[in-house]
Amino acid sequence: MDLKSIESELLKLTPRERAIVTYKLLNSLENEESADVEDIWLAEALSRYDQIYKAGKFTIDSELIIREAKSKYK
Repeated sequence: MDLKSIESELLKLTPRERAIVTYKLLNSLENEESADVEDIWLAEALSRYDQIYKAGKFTIDSELIIREAKSKYK
């Protein structure tokens, strides 16, 4: 079945049925996006881990950064 046939059949549904199908389709996209976002964050976390622990880089205390920013932009 091609896209035009699917669209034609969907438009034959009642408004309630179309709403249900729409909800399910949108929900399926959100789930895919969530998985993609989780993968991106995992890759970022692993990259930061590598930078900090494997490459010998160190982090700076967040309170120090905030104090410096506040003093700089007062």
